[in-house]
Amino acid sequence: MIAMMLLLAGWSLLACSQPKQFNRIVRHGHLSTSGRIAARSLGAVLLLAVLAMLVRSEGLAFGALLWACLLSISAMAVALMLAWLPGFTAST
Repeated sequence: MIAMMLLLAGWSLLACSQPKQFNRIVRHGHLSTSGRIAARSLGAVLLLAVLAMLVRSEGLAFGALLWACLLSISAMAVALMLAWLPGFTAST
């Protein structure tokens, strides 16, 4: 469960480092270049940290397989959340 939450956070940071997605989430906001680089770096570190965590706890073969499966599921979840976000924020 912790691995999935960290993967969701990593993908969310990677998505928020893109100007279009950042403006979609934070209306009329501006993300500086250093903020964009920091978000991308932290997102990538989170994704790789989960790989290390799963390999350490489950072993190399199953840990890498589990990471790949959770990576794709969490990426799809973030993509779906970003796709539904404009409709959700328009009603609030």
